[in-house]
Amino acid sequence: MIKYKEQSHFPHKLGKMKKRIITRGLVVFLLGIMVFSSFISAGLGIKWSQESIMVNEGDSVCLNSYSIYNPWGADSNVIIGLSEELQGILVMQETTTKIIPAFTSSSESIPMEFCFEVPKIYERNHAIAGMFIDKLDCSEEMKVYEGEVVIESAPISTEMSGIGGSATKMSVSAPLRVRVKCNPYSWNYTLAYVLAAVLSGGFIFMILFRRYRKPKEQRIKEKMKKLKAELKKK
Repeated sequence: MIKYKEQSHFPHKLGKMKKRIITRGLVVFLLGIMVFSSFISAGLGIKWSQESIMVNEGDSVCLNSYSIYNPWGADSNVIIGLSEELQGILVMQETTTKIIPAFTSSSESIPMEFCFEVPKIYERNHAIAGMFIDKLDCSEEMKVYEGEVVIESAPISTEMSGIGGSATKMSVSAPLRVRVKCNPYSWNYTLAYVLAAVLSGGFIFMILFRRYRKPKEQRIKEKMKKLKAELKKK
């Protein structure tokens, strides 16, 4: 009788499994290094000395209480903006990007000034005459809006930064609380006066235009006719 020797395939399978685990581990490790290096090349930090302000309706306000630092080894190009909670209330003026050099420490942080306008937000009482006469009694509670100042990285060209410009999208934020003061006033006729002056000026212009657009001969005849009428009365 011929005897067959049984051979186990388990050690072979175990070796393949170890190779797969090692390969996957290396891939995860390399991806982790790539992700980590991309983050450290675009590090940003934000500091602020004031997070609450009081403004009036119609004011144009500029703030420079927020500053940015960049402790990492690549320049960052940043732009400042407002969160959605404040965008619906404050009208941001045009802002420009600013380069934050590499290795800028917290103590050397660079101020980021930005400006915005505060629209009219309190409800006015209008006269029967219409929208040109109104008053504000400030019966409502003070309007308070809370949101954030957002600093975002912007694309940076190699011409501006040399070789080490950062391409990773980063953002940091800090709180901002805006209180809008209400200044009451009684019936305001300013717009009505301006409208009346404009209409009066237009009416006078039309009279003068019609008068002096006539030919010179016709104007002379009219003057002579008027003079004769006055002489007859005498």
